[in-house]
Amino acid sequence: MSILATVRAALRDGRLLFAFQPVVCAATGKVDYFECLLRMREPEGSIVAGGEFITIIEQLGSIGLIDGYVLEQTVQELANYPEIRLGLNISSLTACDERWLRSLILMMRGRPDLARRLIVEITETAALQDVEEAARFVDALHGVGCRVALDDFGAGHTSLRQLQTLGVDTVKIDGSLIRNISDHEEKRLVLHQLLALIKSFGFTTVAEGIENAEDAAMVRAEGFGYLQGYHLGLPTIERSWLGVVPDKAATIDESEFVPDRLG
Repeated sequence: MSILATVRAALRDGRLLFAFQPVVCAATGKVDYFECLLRMREPEGSIVAGGEFITIIEQLGSIGLIDGYVLEQTVQELANYPEIRLGLNISSLTACDERWLRSLILMMRGRPDLARRLIVEITETAALQDVEEAARFVDALHGVGCRVALDDFGAGHTSLRQLQTLGVDTVKIDGSLIRNISDHEEKRLVLHQLLALIKSFGFTTVAEGIENAEDAAMVRAEGFGYLQGYHLGLPTIERSWLGVVPDKAATIDESEFVPDRLG
């Protein structure tokens, strides 16, 4: 309850903000889009990672306090910077929330340029709760013009049939299957087979959790379309597309973000 009160105060004072992490094209090395990860600035100025409060707020059933705020901030970023694309994570409770969806539709009305640059990321956990309902949610997002990514794939038990039913555009392979893959032959064999099946359905693929050059080279060789991880870029509250070089105060050296996250 103390954390809930702290988040309420941060929301009221405008101290919830994004850290932006690049998702990079494997073939060109260029940034395709930035994933927005939620952060909270403490009154004294320190930055708190979303993993320290989001899961608790969700468990308390109060994630709606920040859902709308996060969506509004993402849309505003897209409007302010027409040269970028952004990925917006939504919690498992939001993945089938009609009110949140209506808000997005209203914000995108008459602004197809914004919708085309928004990637909505839903977690595998959220999709598994009700695959048919999640598929309808994905269809609605496509109807607006947004792309949809399934995040953390491989962390749960989504079958390929369910994956096909969901109809997402992109599948992001969970970092637990990627980290240190260059040192584990068994991991490489599993990933090779999984990637071949996913690509056979026509999905774009993202390898999460790339933390060193060896792993980056390995997943490039496997044929991933896009890469994401600390080796490619840390989450930073600075807008790196403006040419700002982030300092240590702007980045947070943290473990991979918790499965249910906003931003």
